[in-house]
Amino acid sequence: MRFFIPAIAAIGILAVQPAAAATVTATGSLVMKDKYNSQSHWGRHLVLPSDGKVVRVMYGTYGFSILDMDGNTVGDFLVPEMAVGTTLATGEYRIVPYVCAKHRHHHVEVTVEY
Repeated sequence: MRFFIPAIAAIGILAVQPAAAATVTATGSLVMKDKYNSQSHWGRHLVLPSDGKVVRVMYGTYGFSILDMDGNTVGDFLVPEMAVGTTLATGEYRIVPYVCAKHRHHHVEVTVEY
């Protein structure tokens, strides 16, 4: 009986804990080749099954844009930390980093909790 009451209390505590939110990370890389007047862009799209909020941005030193799949700008961020807290609606997005005039390439990772 001594172990029965704490066990019931533990089950009660676990039952009221909210479910952990899921996260997804998208990436974007851009390389500008001025000599050939071309560019390469690649990355992993951001796919949100429900509304979410940006919780982390890595790299993106020169800033970046979040675009929907129609190419419309959802957000422009000159400082990566500015994106943290931004809410995004359910849907699919791509991340496009800005590049500096000297190095002409950059990468960014954006994590969203939904």
